[in-house]
Amino acid sequence: MQVRTSRMGVATYLAPDGALAADGIAALEAAVADARAHGAGDLVVDLRLVPVIDSRGLEYLLDLAIDLRQRGGSLRLAYPDAVCKDILAITGLDQTIAIFQDVAGAGGSFL
Repeated sequence: MQVRTSRMGVATYLAPDGALAADGIAALEAAVADARAHGAGDLVVDLRLVPVIDSRGLEYLLDLAIDLRQRGGSLRLAYPDAVCKDILAITGLDQTIAIFQDVAGAGGSFL
């Protein structure tokens, strides 16, 4: 999996292009670590190209959200497709992490 990273305003945007699953989560972890090493505290994960999230991916997103919150930052998710939206709702993660229909809304929510 590849993860595109960009920064606009106070937010850093991460766009993985594959399943957030046990075998692909390492690329997102590395991109997050790099962004945080460069001072990123508010992150948006663009799920547009993510077809599915497994239990390892859900655990990682939850741990990341908690860690960012403890450090004064925040995590937002954007563009979940119907499958990912259902997974986030069934697991209750949508009650812990703010989910937006697009990156503009997610990024604008930090203001």
